[in-house]
Order: sequence, then C-alpha cells, then structure tokens
Amino acid sequence: MAEAVVDFVKQKLEDALKGPVKDALIQEGQFLYGVNDKAEEVQRELGRIKSFLKDADSKRSSEERVRNWIKEIRAVAYSIEDAVDNFQADVDSINYKEPGFFNSVKRFVKKPTLLWALHNFGNELEAIQQRIKDISKAKMDFGVNNLDDGSSGKSRPPIVRLILTDNDEMEVIGFESDKEHIIGRLIHDENSKRSVVSIVGPGGIGKTTLAQKIYNSVKDRFEIHIWLSVAQEFNPSYLLKKMHENLQPVNQRGHHELTEENLAREIHASMKDKKYLIFLDDVWTEDIWYQLKMVCPDNNNGSRVLITSRFVNVAKAADPKPYELQYLNEEQSVQLLLKKAFPLKDTNEPYPQDLSKLAKEYSKKCGGLPLQLAELGNLLSRKSPDYQTWHRVMRSIDWVTDGKNCFDTIATSYEHLPLHLKSCFMSFSVFPEDYEINAQSLISYWSVEGFIPQEGRGTMYDKAQGYLDDFAQRCMIQVTQRNNTTGNIERCRVHTLLRILAVHEAREKNFITVFWKQEDNQKEAARHASFHLYTQEMQNNFTENKDITEYTGPNVRSLMFFGKILSIRSRMKLLKVLVVYRTSVTFYDGKHTWLENLISLRHLEFRECTLENDTLPESIDCLHHLEYLDLTDTKIVDLPKSVKCNEALKLVVNRVET
Repeated sequence: MAEAVVDFVKQKLEDALKGPVKDALIQEGQFLYGVNDKAEEVQRELGRIKSFLKDADSKRSSEERVRNWIKEIRAVAYSIEDAVDNFQADVDSINYKEPGFFNSVKRFVKKPTLLWALHNFGNELEAIQQRIKDISKAKMDFGVNNLDDGSSGKSRPPIVRLILTDNDEMEVIGFESDKEHIIGRLIHDENSKRSVVSIVGPGGIGKTTLAQKIYNSVKDRFEIHIWLSVAQEFNPSYLLKKMHENLQPVNQRGHHELTEENLAREIHASMKDKKYLIFLDDVWTEDIWYQLKMVCPDNNNGSRVLITSRFVNVAKAADPKPYELQYLNEEQSVQLLLKKAFPLKDTNEPYPQDLSKLAKEYSKKCGGLPLQLAELGNLLSRKSPDYQTWHRVMRSIDWVTDGKNCFDTIATSYEHLPLHLKSCFMSFSVFPEDYEINAQSLISYWSVEGFIPQEGRGTMYDKAQGYLDDFAQRCMIQVTQRNNTTGNIERCRVHTLLRILAVHEAREKNFITVFWKQEDNQKEAARHASFHLYTQEMQNNFTENKDITEYTGPNVRSLMFFGKILSIRSRMKLLKVLVVYRTSVTFYDGKHTWLENLISLRHLEFRECTLENDTLPESIDCLHHLEYLDLTDTKIVDLPKSVKCNEALKLVVNRVET
C-alpha cells in the first residue's frame, strides 16, 4: 500500500505543475520560481525510496522497524498530497472567473495572492524534500537497507496448506445438496472425455472442506487419485514433482532429479490408459490448468480434474460452468455455530434455549460464512455455556485477534490485490455493515478521490465498472443488481468479515477512519472519515456542538454520515466528497450556510434525507467544482438556478437521472 501511495503522490506532483495550474500561472504572467526543480527532486527521492518499498511492505507484519520506516514514508507522502491539494485549492479559488466588471477587477487584485500561494508551495516542497532525504538516509537505522528490492526474480517457496483427515472435523453443514451435485458430475456424468469440475467461492466459505469430503467419497472409483494443494504461489516444478511422487512406488521416490520436461513426460506416461482423479486445491491463476492439462492425458475413460478457487475467471478457464458455493442461510448458520460450540453434545439432546436464541441473533453477524461461524463456535466452546458469558464474547469479539485464523484466510485475498485495487477495496470501509452500495455513487467517489488512474483508454465509468467486475470475479463483493441491458453492476454488498478487513487495513494505513464511538479518535488526522451514527447509543458518543474538524482534522478529503450529520462550521477547503444518509439536514446558521465552507466539493449526496424546507439553499452556487449531486429519496420539488444551469453536473433525483 505504501508503494501505491508513493505512485499516487508522484503523479499528483506531476499533474500539479501542468494543466490547469500551470495555465493559470502563465495567464497571470508569472513563472514557477524553481518550484518545478524542487518538485522534480522530490519525485527523484521518492523514486529511490520506492525501490525498497515492495519488499519492505511485505515484511511489515514481522519486523517492527520496517513497519515504522513504512509509516514514515506514508506520512511524508501524505504531507506532499496536502501541499499539492492546498496549492490546487488556492489556485482554483483565485482563478475562478465570476462574470462581471467588478469581478474582473477583483481577479486583478488577487495576483499577489497567487504569488504568495506559489511561494508557500515552494517552501513546503523544500521542507518535504529535506524530510525525504532524512528518511532515505535512515534506511539502515530502520533495518531496511539490505532488503531485497524485488528485482532478483527469486520466487518464494510454495505455501503448503494444512489438509484435514479427521472426517468428524470436516463439517459440510448446508452443503449436502452441493456435495451430491458435484459427485454426480464426477462419477455419474455420461461424458467419458476428460473434464474439469470446479468449485468457486470466497475464502472461508468451505470449498476445501467440501472438496475433501467429495474427494474421499469418490477417490476409490479411480485408478489414480492425487491431491495437490496449490495456494497463492504457482510453481510448476513443485506441482510436477508432487504429481510424480504420487505416481511412483514409495521405495523409488526422490532417488533422482528430473528436468521439468522429463517430469512431464513420465507423468503423462504413468497416467496414460488409466482412469484418474486430480484435485487442485486453491488455484489462483488461469496458467495452472493451461500448463498441467498438457501432462493429463485424455484417455476417454471418465478421468476427472477437481478444482477449487476463489476466482470465478480462474474456474471458468478450466470449467465453463463452475459450481459457485453460496453462503449458509440462517438455519444452517445456527446449526453450525451450535455444533462447534458444543462439540461433545449428544446429537439427540436439545441445545439450551436461551443460547440457541443468542446463536440465532449473532449468527447473522457472520453473514453465512462457515469459517467465521466455526471460529466463533470454537471460541464459545472454551467459555462457560451461560447467556451472560456468550453475550459478552459475541459483543466483544475482535476478529483481527480472536478470530485470527479466519481473518488471515480472508486477508489473503486483499494481500494479492493489484495496487490500484487496494485503495478501492479500503474505501468499502466507509459503508455500514450490510449496506447496499450504489455503484454510480461509488464510482463518482472513486473518481473524485483519484482512485482511478486517468491515463489509458476508456472512460472513468468503464474503468470503475472493470474494477467492480474484478472484485466480483475475486468473490470480494456480492453483486445484488446488474443492468439488464449492459450487464454493468448497479448495486453490491461487502461481506461482514471483508468489511472488517477493509476497516482494519484503512485504519492501519491512516487512510480511512470509521467513527462510531468516542474512542475512535486518533492522534493522526483522518484523510477520509465515515461516521456511523444510526443508533441513539452511537449518537450519544458525539458532542452535538463540537465542530467536525475536532474529530477529523482540517485536511479531510471525504466525509460520510450515516444516521446523523455532525456540525460543520470550519472552512474545509480540501473536502471533495460529502455523503449524508437517512437523517434530517439543517443548512442555515444565521444568515449563512455551512455549504459555503466547502469550496472544493465535487461529490454531494443527500440520500433518504429530510432537507430543511425540502429544498437546497441558493448558497449551493458556491460549490463551483460540483460534479455529482444525488438527492435520491428526498422531497426536493425544485432546484436552485445554479444547479439547473450547471451542464457538467451529474444529477440524480429520486432515482431518475436528468
């Protein structure tokens, strides 16, 4: 993520000194007073540091000194972003061209202000330049100086997963019909050609557990059966060696080294004319089947390959009709939770009624994810089986620590996201649990915040839809609605545990802070803030007359309020996104409105809100840069003239686009 921040900031620096900013300076007859040179030097220093970041970032979980060094890099990168955005906001404000003679005079008078903004920007860059040099020199002190920069080309050893053999531990609650369907495809399908059967679903849904149960049930029907755990790191040589070992008598294993070509030849020869079952568990890339199918002969005898993957596109590369596992329903979730919580209970003996009721209530929090339910059940099995104890455990469980096994399984999907998707994934943390996300609103948010690179072909909307499709392919979002004509995603949700992961990662990177209790205040100012105040208990945690900047700091880029909006009295010139959901909104504070403080706002939403006087104030015309206005499910009957005349504005009113 630090690598992504550095790239993002470097691009911002480059953009700041060309395009609209540079044009404005040239029009005023000014020059850059060495700002270009300072900016270029900062970029070069960042480039030198970036060569260490990829490997350093991968070591952050085990080396405290490296984590601290990365934190320093991220802090200085954010300082650069603040300097650039403040300069951009000043230039935009100074050069905004209001019509009329007196406004022309006012623009002329602002020339010294423009120079002063430029002077301040240059000074900030100079100070930042020195900070970067100090950080670069401190690499050795932080233990970073000798890290591999990722250029050596050495791959990490393959990750070996623990495979369970005790059938009593292999729960398939809720997947009985799935099991029968897949077994049918493996052994009852009349197709005698070699074929692939794939099981796809998110991490923790039980693909491996179900597949192992199936594998053990059918393997004796095949002359050869081989289980290969693939995991994230695809190493063809490793997989070929494991296949070869399984095909050799025990007393002949490991006695000679073979090249990949010879391994492939011997494997093919050993399986020729044999009916075989190959199980590839946890496949991450399409290349695996493309390469291994060359050594798996098609004997026209009903040979099968079984694949599990958390990627729809990977499964489809081998199997045109992958079998997608669904989350457990409420009854199945409660059954699994209680079974794990009472592992020694007689099956004919009823569960305690009060605990069954509590299990039903809290199983909903797990969103039907078997691994999360099993983890919670295992935790409860070690506690006293009484209502108060269970209630306390369920309310206070920290999935990052108490449910580490489950959390780490889910986190693997995030760790292997490309850089450009990590910021987008962390942005899911701003939404409350089980919130249905509007794709159009989300895409506007991503675009305004700069999460979507501008280079390359295609519109921002098309690129963002591609991002959403990528998340769907990775089973990291649940698509709830698509456009019938275009197939584009219109609405989606994020599973509870994935949302917890997004909140955790965003907070760790000081990227997004989610506030829902008073203790959420951080020493570092928030860059993006979301307030979840949809219950009275949550609302009571925040002081009514306290200004929002006392919680977030002055440089916050986006603000989201769910259930209640807090007081906005300070000038927030860097705020670009404001979302208010399901609450009453009062605009006026005497003669003025707080909207006048948000001069850089580009994205404004009032969803399911009761607006003061059921209208927007005329002061909305102060928002010169507004690009997106969403008034879905409000009682707005008329719009200010400035909104009606803004042809560049994307306007959504009561779900009808105009």
